[in-house]
Amino acid sequence: MKYQRVKNYYGGKFVDSAATVADEVVSPADGTQLSSVPMSTIEELNAAVASAKAAFPAWSAMPIKERVQVFFKYRNLLEQNFDELTSLVSEENGKTWDEAKAEVEKSIELTEFACSMPQLVSGEILEVSKGVECRTDHFPLGVVASIVPFNFPLMVPNWTMPNALVLGNTMIMKPSELVPLSCQRMAELLTEAGLPDGVFNVINGGKDIVEGICAHPDIEAVSFVGSTKVAKLVYQQSTHNLKRCVALGGAKNHLFVLPDANPAMTASNVTASMSGCAGQRCMAASAMLAVGNVDPIIASICDEARKVVPGKNLGGDLQGS
Repeated sequence: MKYQRVKNYYGGKFVDSAATVADEVVSPADGTQLSSVPMSTIEELNAAVASAKAAFPAWSAMPIKERVQVFFKYRNLLEQNFDELTSLVSEENGKTWDEAKAEVEKSIELTEFACSMPQLVSGEILEVSKGVECRTDHFPLGVVASIVPFNFPLMVPNWTMPNALVLGNTMIMKPSELVPLSCQRMAELLTEAGLPDGVFNVINGGKDIVEGICAHPDIEAVSFVGSTKVAKLVYQQSTHNLKRCVALGGAKNHLFVLPDANPAMTASNVTASMSGCAGQRCMAASAMLAVGNVDPIIASICDEARKVVPGKNLGGDLQGS
């Protein structure tokens, strides 16, 4: 294996799992085994949640302008380790170099947005009459959880993590067992950025850990990105246990091609939409509806699609060529 067995991360430390069952982490680019990931136990999830719960009072009491300083540093560390992160994403997910590069760029952008939170959540005071005012104040929930998918191993975790932590919550993150290495590296960078112990925690595993997150009494909210089938189950279980939940499932996106479409641009864009990230992204268009006499445009799309070559411009390009 190129990398050591994946560890859990809680209490500010990487912890070897006591689990006896582990899955191989295999690069889709060339089929080599990169690492192994433990199917952690519920006891280990409980330890991670306890760590997050213990860290919450001090972290949430810290002024937001102080919390955000950690993420200015984290954003700079993402930029300083840009090529390494790009390689890691490409390696464990199988993306092309350019696709992985765009994912790291988006992670930096998402962190920059979180750094603007002090200006976005300052609250509001409305004077409705003499001596009477209405106030809007924002308070962190507590321990929150993020269950993230395989298709964007760095970007999707950064959808939730910077915002949730800047706003004073503490977090449990459960990465996809197919791509756990990027989340592990993210934990290292957050530690280097000065994030206090226990504020961010990573627990690896499969179905048992997901169900444990949905049922845990000390987790206040859950976000999920993945298949529609599992999104429904996560939403049902989380809300049944009175948690807030955002569950994003897969999409069946359609493109409409009309006779006045630009043939070259349509052929390029339709093919890119269908094949980008090997079609494993929410905005991938898996169906096209042709309206009117567009046979020449369809022929151009077919010609463009023939240029898509696995291992060259469809996943597997680890050399940046």
